[in-house]
Amino acid sequence: MKNLIPSLLIIFFWATPPLKARESYRVESLSTPPGVVCEVTGLDYTQDGTLYLCTRQGDVWSEKKGQWNRFAYGLHEPMGLCIGKEGEVYVSQRPEITQLIDEDGDNICDYQKTICADFSMETNFHQYTYGLIQDPTGNLFGTLSCAGLTRPDGTPGSARGYSPTPYRMWSYQVTPNGQFIPWSAGLRSANGIGFNLDGDLFAADNQGDWVATSMLHHLNKGDFHGHPEALRWDEDFTHRTDPENTPIKLLAGMRKPPAVHFPHGELANSPGSPICDTTAGKFGPFAGQLFIGDIVHPRIIRVALEKVNGQYQGACFSFYHAKGLKSGICRLTFSPDGALIVGRAGEGNWARGLPGRGLQKIAYTGTDPFEIHRINLIPDGFTFHFTQPLALDLKAKSLNFETLSYRYQYGPNYGYPKSDKKKIVPDEIIISKDRESVQIKISGLEKRKIYQFSVMGVRNQTGQSLRNSTAHYTLNELLNQ
Repeated sequence: MKNLIPSLLIIFFWATPPLKARESYRVESLSTPPGVVCEVTGLDYTQDGTLYLCTRQGDVWSEKKGQWNRFAYGLHEPMGLCIGKEGEVYVSQRPEITQLIDEDGDNICDYQKTICADFSMETNFHQYTYGLIQDPTGNLFGTLSCAGLTRPDGTPGSARGYSPTPYRMWSYQVTPNGQFIPWSAGLRSANGIGFNLDGDLFAADNQGDWVATSMLHHLNKGDFHGHPEALRWDEDFTHRTDPENTPIKLLAGMRKPPAVHFPHGELANSPGSPICDTTAGKFGPFAGQLFIGDIVHPRIIRVALEKVNGQYQGACFSFYHAKGLKSGICRLTFSPDGALIVGRAGEGNWARGLPGRGLQKIAYTGTDPFEIHRINLIPDGFTFHFTQPLALDLKAKSLNFETLSYRYQYGPNYGYPKSDKKKIVPDEIIISKDRESVQIKISGLEKRKIYQFSVMGVRNQTGQSLRNSTAHYTLNELLNQ
């Protein structure tokens, strides 16, 4: 019994959230349709505040003022949902993109209309049709995952990703008239898609073959994100009959680097779809930043992006990983009052999530957390911006920005460890006059590296330490180059 006490103490402290986390944000479980295994795979709100969700089992439910209503049923494993015009709901089913229409306003779907079915579907457990989001002109966007069991020649594929039929492992656009447009190639299994405030597209891919660690991609039309199997359906690619045997140097030259890497096992194992904070402060001090959940860990990741030489890059942080939040996080959306609604696909047998309700809410209490707000690249280092001013008596010499740079190898393995690791001692640390930011000067910055920072000694003017002190900045481009 004596030997168990230290272990029990470790479990207790690991499971108890920091006091400051509880003061700034609170988590609560929400009601779900009674008697339903609620594996949430799509979430969106209407203008009048009605929440719609789809489940992996094939239902679409709506909720307003605590009352649940089954809007539609019998869909084939829908993995995304978005609201269109009044009375319209779009769903990404396994075989098609479908419009669900309520003609008489009774909140029950009257008929289903196929919008687009110009992509492939096979009897493969991994061929999900992820999405959906809609731009202001009515275009729909999503992603098509790989097939994980069978190679194109019919031999077993184990856990590797393959694209035996068009356009698996691509992102896609569906126009308002139903035209299917392949958008970008080389995504292994990007579980969902989202816009930032500028209307640019992003998707988080899951670690696996050709994906060294989970990562966030910026999706422009024509981009290649790294998995060569998708190039089988690119008519302009000369090696399309056997893309995985293309020289890696050629593929690396074609590949658009990820905007952000999520260290595997530290921040993410299987990220879901990104959602942009459009609440204008209702969710705290992170307006315009991206939030992403994880299927495996009960964690929300926060991403602060910037553009350097026209390319996105930036920092990722753990945002919420505390008692009360459950794993299996697949979809996120913001409610009209600014709370982050968390859709979990972990109540049934599909995901690794713990049993429990499929919906949770993270609400801002009005007390700003003391956090690293964002990190910006400067020509000779980085500027750390904080959500609150630093203590007046804090001196630069008392701060410790423990820094490690590393890379992830690009290649066919199922994930790669960190490589080319270098411990770095900053040349100089400078606290700004307004005490809201700190510059760290680093000589010899390297492109295509991730910079990991463990920030210690930082206090705000009430004596609080940082709520999350670790950050990872993906440096793709250097300034003035």
